[in-house]
Amino acid sequence: MTPADVQILIVDDVQSMRIQVKEILRSCGFEKIRTASNGLEALGMVNELSAHLLICDWHMAPMSGLELLKEIRNKDKLRDTAFLMLTAEGTKERVIEALKSGLDDYVMKPFTVEHARLKVMGALLKRKVL
Repeated sequence: MTPADVQILIVDDVQSMRIQVKEILRSCGFEKIRTASNGLEALGMVNELSAHLLICDWHMAPMSGLELLKEIRNKDKLRDTAFLMLTAEGTKERVIEALKSGLDDYVMKPFTVEHARLKVMGALLKRKVL
């Protein structure tokens, strides 16, 4: 599979962040990118989309990124979907909780294009998508 074939869902309640992440992904050769503005919207989309990767903000309402992660990991069909969290959440306990819940990796805000690219590629390789 090539980056152009990978289905990605970006979930963030801030439109400018969704646009920024989408532009970064496009510059890396990814083409099949959809967006959602919160966890509930994403949960509805992910079943029909068969996404290979979710890139999700941590702090959103009505469903946080952590809550979405737990829902995804509890669904047999979606359990192996790569999942990256975009966050300013830096407390060790919270990050450990997310990793124990099945998070593949996280990207601290603010981030560089290269750092985001490395994290995306790492998550896709870890899940054997690429």
